[in-house]
Amino acid sequence: MLSSMRPPDIAPMLAGYGAPAGALDGWSAEPKLDGWRAHVTIDHAVTVRTRGGHDLELPELAPLADLGLRLIIDGELVGGAGRMSDFYGVAPTVSMRRRTNRPRLSFAAFDVLWIDGSLTTGLPYEQRRQLLEQLGLDGAASVVPRWVGEDAQALLDACEMLDVEGVVLKRHGSTYTPGRRTTSWRKVKCSAWREVHSSRRGPRR
Repeated sequence: MLSSMRPPDIAPMLAGYGAPAGALDGWSAEPKLDGWRAHVTIDHAVTVRTRGGHDLELPELAPLADLGLRLIIDGELVGGAGRMSDFYGVAPTVSMRRRTNRPRLSFAAFDVLWIDGSLTTGLPYEQRRQLLEQLGLDGAASVVPRWVGEDAQALLDACEMLDVEGVVLKRHGSTYTPGRRTTSWRKVKCSAWREVHSSRRGPRR
């Protein structure tokens, strides 16, 4: 029986910058796709809220209601394959409800914050990741891959080849701290993305 508790409003946790010194033992790395940060809430219907506070109606994510669970999942809205070249085709404002020539969107999930009345933010990263992977997301929503204990530069080189923004390093054992920028998550961007993004202006993600 599903809980009657309403889904809470949870501010996104934010990543610090730069790789930790030394080896990445005790850290996982996830690709940082070029898109827009969003929380997806599944509560009979599916709603999407961007970090900037825009509530969106995205028909491509409506099948998530078929999971039969009440959830809040954190992730990135991406157009195309989430590459640099796809980023500027995505602009999640209220006008997205009337999209005509914009790319079809997908949701790349990287955390689960609430499941049927229970907050999961206090669980360690590995447990939240396991819960996320057990959801069976498919179609327009998927789970970003992760790599454990890999060399940071090798990962950045691979991201550069794939034309994605970079990686987010996540410390094992860390909890989700809503609304705070923390060094438990560390964002490391590819040099090519920094060069392209600095030469173009766009709304803050």
